[in-house]
Amino acid sequence: MRVPIDWLKDFVQFDLSADALAEKLTMAGLEVEEVLETPQGTVLSLYITPNRGDCLSIFGIAREVYALLGDACEPTPLFWRLNEWILQPPPVEPGETAQYARVEVLDPDLCPRYGARVIRGVKIAPSPAKVQNRLLAAGMRPISNIVDATNYVMLELGQPLHAFDLDTLHQQSIIVRRARPGERITTLDEREHALQPDMLMICDAERPVAVAGIMGGAETEVTENTRNILMESAHFNPLSIRRTSRALDLRTESSYRFERFVDPNLVVVAQFRVCELIEEWTGVAPVPGMLDVYPNPYPARTLHVRLSRAEQMLGFPIDPHEAEQTLARLNLKPSRTETGFEVQVPLYRPDLQREIDLIEELGRILGYERIPETPPAGTTTQGKDSPEGAFAERLRTILLSAGLQEVVSHTLEPENPFQTAGKGLSEQLYQPIMLRNPMSEELSFLRFSLLSSLVRTADYNRRRGIRDLHLFEIGRVFALGEQGYHEWLHLGILMTGNHHSPHWAEKPKPVDFYHLKGVVEHMLHALGIEARFLPVGDHDPRFHPGRSAYVHDKDDQRLGVIGEIHPNIAREYEFRQRVYVGEFSLNALRHAAAHTVAYRPLPIFPPVLRDIAILVPEEVPVGQLFDTIREVGGDWLESVQLFDRYTGSHIPEGLHSLAFSLVFRSRERTLTDEEVNQRVEQIFQALETRHGAVARR
Repeated sequence: MRVPIDWLKDFVQFDLSADALAEKLTMAGLEVEEVLETPQGTVLSLYITPNRGDCLSIFGIAREVYALLGDACEPTPLFWRLNEWILQPPPVEPGETAQYARVEVLDPDLCPRYGARVIRGVKIAPSPAKVQNRLLAAGMRPISNIVDATNYVMLELGQPLHAFDLDTLHQQSIIVRRARPGERITTLDEREHALQPDMLMICDAERPVAVAGIMGGAETEVTENTRNILMESAHFNPLSIRRTSRALDLRTESSYRFERFVDPNLVVVAQFRVCELIEEWTGVAPVPGMLDVYPNPYPARTLHVRLSRAEQMLGFPIDPHEAEQTLARLNLKPSRTETGFEVQVPLYRPDLQREIDLIEELGRILGYERIPETPPAGTTTQGKDSPEGAFAERLRTILLSAGLQEVVSHTLEPENPFQTAGKGLSEQLYQPIMLRNPMSEELSFLRFSLLSSLVRTADYNRRRGIRDLHLFEIGRVFALGEQGYHEWLHLGILMTGNHHSPHWAEKPKPVDFYHLKGVVEHMLHALGIEARFLPVGDHDPRFHPGRSAYVHDKDDQRLGVIGEIHPNIAREYEFRQRVYVGEFSLNALRHAAAHTVAYRPLPIFPPVLRDIAILVPEEVPVGQLFDTIREVGGDWLESVQLFDRYTGSHIPEGLHSLAFSLVFRSRERTLTDEEVNQRVEQIFQALETRHGAVARR
């Protein structure tokens, strides 16, 4: 919002410099971003917050200046006249205007008020030089006396206006209605638009002639041949204007104001003001009377503010007389009560809804510098990270050391295949949470799983030629369960592409399930967690049924799940390489982790090595074989490792040969071959009994 100082002084006279005034306005919540020196004079460039649409005008800023400066400024007669009109608009009658035009509003919910006046016999010419200079200083281009008058009043009062060439309106009618299927309009910027049925249009008897509150149509614009004018001044529903503006990609000074609510009283005031200026510039008076369709006037609102509450909230004493004067300068018409003041809220201040809003008005006008500077009192505690935060940092260190890279993504996401309702990391059923009023389809759900975020990140990088990714993320996920809404902290891992960068000595090797499993085992080992991997099978449609596993601790508590994403999901994201992911509950990991580190001396007795091979059905999980070998091997078994798998000739169908390397060692003495051989025989017997394995000697 650009405010020329000389234009501002049409309403309030003051002696402050532009910089001093800018400081005053900024401290009162109207941020002056820059003081500009232009060929037309000094201009203030202000940032107006969305809740203060009443300040999107020169007069609106003048009201603020008067409220802030009080006796240090002098309102002009024009200020008092317009202010009185806005608070109590003069009554209007159709008069002779009804002979030349007709107005019908079919959608009063989207257009609560519509006013029209007629000006006949006008001559189109340039506007006065002073007016052109002010428009240029405010950032608008002068066009002609009629068009400039509408823009001038919009900038002056904040009420957009539009002038139609009356002779181009069929039957001299204005009908305010929603667009009909198939209707189109060419706007003043020469763009043609296909209209949707929910869009509000200004129409004549046959066709749309303007996009309501946004831009007029090219067929009815004012040209040098125009002689008769129909002047539109209306009040529109802000939400309707915002939706239509976005849908048609039309952003105008008019839509910018209507989207933020415009005082419905300005419909009449702006008509009086624009006709007054046109008569002054051209000598042509409007036709007597005004068409004003206003079936449901906005009700008056009153609020009460307690001075004791204001002093408590602001932290400084307030003199009742000073408070009364401040509220009066804000056009709130205060009346005294036993505890404070009852005020009448003008229609142009929809942001004043509660007592606390009035207290904020007192604070910003009286000056926040009055708040005393007192140091905070109370006890303090030593700052440190929470247990959850410290554990998350511990995990980051482990995963970074494993060669993974951390990413951070948004907690809002679109609908996606990873929002599968099911057990996931829990034994309960949960559903994803959809927002009631999302900003867009891309941000319509709270994140149900970190896997969706990681896969979208991989997809984003894939489209830009980056295919080798080893990622992790620690973040919050959300779900709806039987007991209401839930929020957890999870760890997500994704690996895809090659395991390492190309090197002359070794060909790149694609990441597989066991690379992911190795990273997870490294993490669990560093946390001191003894884990078991159990097949997922068909229980989770997000994962490949043969390349996935649940991760449980020694107490059978589920920690997470890992695996290759299901081929159907991979095709949906157009991945041409396998993608492996894992997700873990940070709470479950933290409770299962060892929080103290135990050390033991290096062994002094020699190990005894044995390699064993067995034939075992392929459907037997190798993890179960490891569990049996460790259980029977007992304390002597220091380590066990699978080093070979074979299928082919001499191996019956449905079986495979597995070879394990076993390391036995006692911490008390040297083991004999006989003792170790006996323990190996016990392992063979257990594998045969429990898993149907056959020893290969």
